[in-house]
Amino acid sequence: MKRLILFTLVLLVAMSGFSQKKAVFGKDPKIKNRGGTNKTYKTPKIDNSPTDWTKTRLEFMLGIGPTAFLGDLGGQDGPGKPFIYDFEPTQMRYGISVATRYYLREYHAIRGSLSYGRLSGDDATTDYPNRKYRNLNFKSPLIELTGNYEFYLLKPKTIHFAGARTTSIFDGNRFGIYASAGAGFMFFNSKGQLNGQWYALKPMQTEGQGMPNGPKPYRRLGLVFPIGGGVTYLLNRNYTIGIDFGYRWTSSDYMDDASGYYYPNDEIEKRNGKLAALFANPSVLLEDVPDPDWYTENQPRGGSESNDTYLISQITLSHSFTPSITNKEFKQKKRKQKQSYRNKKKLRKKKGSKNRVYDNKKIKNKKKKFKAPNLKFGKKRKKNKIRTF
Repeated sequence: MKRLILFTLVLLVAMSGFSQKKAVFGKDPKIKNRGGTNKTYKTPKIDNSPTDWTKTRLEFMLGIGPTAFLGDLGGQDGPGKPFIYDFEPTQMRYGISVATRYYLREYHAIRGSLSYGRLSGDDATTDYPNRKYRNLNFKSPLIELTGNYEFYLLKPKTIHFAGARTTSIFDGNRFGIYASAGAGFMFFNSKGQLNGQWYALKPMQTEGQGMPNGPKPYRRLGLVFPIGGGVTYLLNRNYTIGIDFGYRWTSSDYMDDASGYYYPNDEIEKRNGKLAALFANPSVLLEDVPDPDWYTENQPRGGSESNDTYLISQITLSHSFTPSITNKEFKQKKRKQKQSYRNKKKLRKKKGSKNRVYDNKKIKNKKKKFKAPNLKFGKKRKKNKIRTF
């Protein structure tokens, strides 16, 4: 009986050596390598460092969308109103821009933008009598160069693998929200329409600019102060689509060529001609003006209390200059293999010919230097055949 129990224990111990081992999680798997040491394959580590955002800190952006002028001309029915309350949709025009964004910190960025657009305003769009019968209109190109600071309230985060050359996956949130403010320069050149033709308004001095007791001539180059914000949506690791909204304050009140008071019309006609006098007071072209005295000397021609403003809203597409996955080393290796295969093929074709092509320069040089030994067996045999007696 004791022998049977002892035999059973020895058998169980022996079988335990051949039994399946339990998996131990959290350790690197070891794979045996024939004729060498065991190889260890590590799982990729996620880079959660605070500098993770630096891999996508530079972006190039394109934008296109509508513009709207908020000045003295046109607007809604009633007296002029501040901010966007005098917005007239029929006078919207277009604007395009290119920009570069650079992240100083994870939620702080600066953006430089160059924009081109069109602005327009017309008193014919309102039914308020004082503005409608003033009969002023304008259009102007707009060139804008600005620098903005952006603060992100919400920003999508990406997960990077340590040592990898690309952004791998997102953390589930693709939306971004930011507020922006900045400063820059803008250029405009207002023109008015008469009988289907457009004329530059600044040279006509329509409010007596530069004339006796008149205001100073205005400049077509001024300062602009944009403020706004936007929403972005991350499409993939390189591209982001968004909507950017900007409200612009300017240093000029003459973007629409109307700011102060009416100057004596006969003086303008004497100095600049009849065409300038018509643009200074185009109400004379209308027949049903309720009160012509509204548009005489020292009556307000524009609102001098505040400068002109305008809106720019755009749909944007951003490209991030992040490093991407590259197979450069693999391509180079394949290229070398193809080249060596071609060279071997050439050698096979030209085998036996005098003009051989050698793949290796060292072999080629050795072949040139090698010379067969001159043994001269025939001469030696002849000498041996001669016998002397």
